Amino acid sequence: MSEKAGDRAHPPGARPPVRRPRLTPEREDEFLAAALAVVRETGYEALTMEGVAARAQCSKATLYRLYGSKQRLVATAVSRTRRAPRAGLDTGSLRGDLLAAARRVAAGFTESTTLVWGVAHASLEDRALHEALLHAFIEPESAELDAAVDRAVARGELPHRPAAARHLDGLLFGAALVRGLRGETEPSGLEALVGDVLLPALLHS
Repeated sequence: MSEKAGDRAHPPGARPPVRRPRLTPEREDEFLAAALAVVRETGYEALTMEGVAARAQCSKATLYRLYGSKQRLVATAVSRTRRAPRAGLDTGSLRGDLLAAARRVAAGFTESTTLVWGVAHASLEDRALHEALLHAFIEPESAELDAAVDRAVARGELPHRPAAARHLDGLLFGAALVRGLRGETEPSGLEALVGDVLLPALLHS
């Protein structure tokens, strides 16, 4: 009598392979949200895989299997914070676009200041974290600001692409971080920056 295929695959006394349940996107989101919550509460340096596993109600082994290290876990979590598509800033005018950008940056930095500062120091020595911060918080808004300037040039609001355009993101993000550290959460401060600094710089450079 010939061997059954199952017998050949699993000799007598051997344990059958463990079938792990398929990880759903929703469940992975729970792991990553737990990691961000722990960073906000304890800071990056104090974060442990055990702490994230307890928050996410999963095993530490699961997190290590998926991400390998806490650095990769946090980098993945940070990079997902801007995963959802965002509405564009095309309001029909340069001033309107800059005001819309200022309001969005104010809201985003108010929500994420503790997260950014929680991993900022560690990101100086961890390239994955550094790239994740840039990808999540800086690059999308910088691209929107560049597009707003290009539209203004195309509409004739600006005669050419001004030299000040390359400093827009630094001015806006720097002001947002300073205001966040001061506990100033209202968008009016960044809105004032548009009229006092950003527009004059673009129009006269």
